[in-house]
Amino acid sequence: MKKNIEQYQNEDSITIGYARVSSTDNRQELGLSVQKEALSFCDKLYIEKDSGGNQERKQLDKALKMAKKYAQQGVKTNFVVYKLDRLTRKMLHLSAIIEDLTKHGIHLQSIHENIETDSLTGKFFCLMLGYVAEWELQAISERTKDGLRKAKEKGVKLGNKGLPKDTEKQIIEQYLRKELSVRKIANQLNISTATIYNVLKRNGIQINRRNHL
Repeated sequence: MKKNIEQYQNEDSITIGYARVSSTDNRQELGLSVQKEALSFCDKLYIEKDSGGNQERKQLDKALKMAKKYAQQGVKTNFVVYKLDRLTRKMLHLSAIIEDLTKHGIHLQSIHENIETDSLTGKFFCLMLGYVAEWELQAISERTKDGLRKAKEKGVKLGNKGLPKDTEKQIIEQYLRKELSVRKIANQLNISTATIYNVLKRNGIQINRRNHL
């Protein structure tokens, strides 16, 4: 049975969670399940499949609107994400969200980085990590484009029979992020590690075998 605002007012607080993966591809369910498990304690959880570079996201807007609605009714409101880059990969967007939540007395928490916005120090580290996330997004995009350009200059025929271009691009981006091992990327995308190495080699990307497991 769903609780209304009055019931949360009696309990003094509510925790709203937000989870996001970058693609609508079902092969990213692994990353989503990790977030859902970490946020299982939340009273309400909003889930989105969209790029962190996109500032206009329906579920994020709904989650923020709901949080502000509860806060305005005098309910102590917590807004929780697994990682800050799940919220956004744009520093200015993150700054605007933090300012908006703070203005409404809403407590923002990131589980992975163990950061909260209750203090100036917490807000500073949030913004610093927001800058890093935006820099990583831009760096990955530039490295991907550079790798594809160099491959074309070498006369390499891009693409793989039976392997969608979007999947090949996803392999390159995830490998360059260095967040997941080759084996985990393979499991997530439901392909073999050999396919990943072939894509990397074909696109002129340096391979680090220590990142295999």
